[in-house]
Amino acid sequence: MKNLHNKTGITLIEIIIVFAIIGILAAFGIPEISRFSANYRVRSSATELLQNMRIARAMAIKENRKYLIVFDLENQRYLIGFDGDDVNGDGIPEGDGNLTTLDSDTFGICKDLDNDRLPEGDVHINGIPECVRVVNLVKYGKNIIFGYKTGIAPEQGPKKTAIPLNGVNFKGSPPSAEFEPDGSMDKLGSVYFQHTGKGISYCVRISNSSGNINMWKWDGDKDHPESITWKEIR
Repeated sequence: MKNLHNKTGITLIEIIIVFAIIGILAAFGIPEISRFSANYRVRSSATELLQNMRIARAMAIKENRKYLIVFDLENQRYLIGFDGDDVNGDGIPEGDGNLTTLDSDTFGICKDLDNDRLPEGDVHINGIPECVRVVNLVKYGKNIIFGYKTGIAPEQGPKKTAIPLNGVNFKGSPPSAEFEPDGSMDKLGSVYFQHTGKGISYCVRISNSSGNINMWKWDGDKDHPESITWKEIR
């Protein structure tokens, strides 16, 4: 007869211990994972703007014409392209300060489905010409915004600069950054991004007209809104 006492199995106590360990790991691990994800998404949104500013500057030099990045705060997006409006009717594209005009505003050499150079075939998509590049913050999650959630606004920006609640202090209506054909930038300013749930914030700055673009991270967050320290990371 076989000895049944030699059989092994999992006891109730062992199961309870395993679930207790899982609970402890979840309690400590999930908040950190959530914070890491929030930081990654808001940093990615700031990094993309920094890269797009460098691209816009390179395109302006390459094509020998002014490029804009226009900030649409109402729709939480920004537009990138050449403002080709002939405002004065003299054949010179002075621009009208936005990037919403069909057959005029474009990014690079835009071609339609027949591979013909536009303006032939240009259409509006969500109010923006197809040939203008658009970046929507919603792609990083609904918690990523320009500016700050009420109560989580840093007292000051990098190097003790003043910060607007809407997150963008470039001049103009709509506000925009301008990149000249000689590589210079007419407007200085900053753009702030925040994860509204965690309060994690980043800033992208054009700090001088020669082309210096930096990115900063706020040391504060939702739990430490009193911090006035910013760290330059790029």
